[in-house]
Amino acid sequence: MDLDEMLIAPLDVAAWQLADAELLRLIPALSLRMRQLEALRVRLMHQVDQRCVAEQAGASSPGNWLAGATTMTPGQANKIVRLGRGLAEHPEVAASFDAGRTDYDQVRVIVELLAKVPDGDDPAGLNAATKAGESSGEPDDTQTEADGDAGPNGDDGEGDAHRADGDGAEAADEPDIESVIFGPDVTRSEACARYLLYAARTEDSTTLARRAKALDQILNGDKKKSDSENAELNEFYASPGLGGRVHLKGHLDAASGEALLTALSALSKPRPGADNRDGQTSKDQRTPAQRRADALTLIVRTYLDSGQAPSEGGERPHINVFVDADDLAATTDDHHHERDRHRHLRGRRRGPAWMPWLGPISLDLAAQISCDADITPIAMDSDGNPIDVGRTTRLIPRKLRRALNSRDCGCAFPGCGRPAAWTEGHHIQHWSNGGPTNLSNLVLLCRFHHTTIHRGDWTVHISKDDSHPWFTPPPWIDPHRRPLPAHNRRNQLPFAA
Repeated sequence: MDLDEMLIAPLDVAAWQLADAELLRLIPALSLRMRQLEALRVRLMHQVDQRCVAEQAGASSPGNWLAGATTMTPGQANKIVRLGRGLAEHPEVAASFDAGRTDYDQVRVIVELLAKVPDGDDPAGLNAATKAGESSGEPDDTQTEADGDAGPNGDDGEGDAHRADGDGAEAADEPDIESVIFGPDVTRSEACARYLLYAARTEDSTTLARRAKALDQILNGDKKKSDSENAELNEFYASPGLGGRVHLKGHLDAASGEALLTALSALSKPRPGADNRDGQTSKDQRTPAQRRADALTLIVRTYLDSGQAPSEGGERPHINVFVDADDLAATTDDHHHERDRHRHLRGRRRGPAWMPWLGPISLDLAAQISCDADITPIAMDSDGNPIDVGRTTRLIPRKLRRALNSRDCGCAFPGCGRPAAWTEGHHIQHWSNGGPTNLSNLVLLCRFHHTTIHRGDWTVHISKDDSHPWFTPPPWIDPHRRPLPAHNRRNQLPFAA
């Protein structure tokens, strides 16, 4: 089927009937046509802009009219109008766009760079560019950049272009890059445009944007601090949502962003067994986004636990949870999980458990957080007013924590083994039910497996034979429920249940 025939009635195209070879032929051709149509829309909108057609139609601006006539946002519409104005000044870029050799995003990158070229109408030349690179302390970037960055296979950009052509010609048949960029009577803007158009043959818009940024640095140096390096433009929003989750949004300067990405990268690598619920060291099933979220949480928790944060409200910042002791005990009592769940509701004004920032939370989450925490008893009267505040005590002292680290060597859950610094101390019998805070009642668990244990499917106990934790899987994993040793003792034979 011919592409023009398909475009007459695209809804009638039975894609499932097309042969594999047809699909492979039609999709690139359709993509080229879409580029050309995108370019046509920009040209038409430029005429609307030049003739003041939108204002005559009652719109406040061409962008406002385009947004109203379509479903695109005002921001998208204004970008199209600005691109049309920019292309009018650079006909060589416009011709490449109209022919479909470059796409919309690539053309925007090129036009935005050309607007920053100093003395753009001055003549350009290879010698002048070389001298400019030497005077700025940079290598001959016109030559090295034009030759192309090293590709993933170690080839240069010219080799990539050769492969993209796919015509089997020798590399010597490729036009000399210097002759492509530097010709007679070529201005600096034209030379930069040709350079980026040449690179756009084999690079997507993201890679091309990096190249354009490097060219901008060479051309303008430190004359003007770019927005990407301006820390005064940094923004970060963290707001509780109606559903109880916290929504994050923001953008950082290059240096701060690099620091954040470096910290996240080190902690967000896949770890076999990190999310297992079957006791096996299997492939990490978390998505990259989930791993980054876990990494960010670990960074924040580690910082709060370090005690290095400045005081807020007269004390070092940490997570605060307020919960009724009786409700907490009922929640952590395996034999009376639902018993007296709603006792002592009088005087409780914010819910069964709550946090200062996010408000009510479940008792199960409160129980998990309270496993390894500082506890401050507060006596309340029948109307919910505090009448006495006891002394804050650390549930798991530092010396005991060191002993736990020595015994468990990290998350003890079978198949996990995350480092001890990433773990929390779990009370096997919760302290609110009289469980002691000692080695025979504690086990180290990462946050994921701490949550798994609190769900109640898996159980853990300290063996009287070897004084190490043993984990009992639920019946759908092992019908016989045979105990499994801690991760650091996974080569030990299980004792009889």
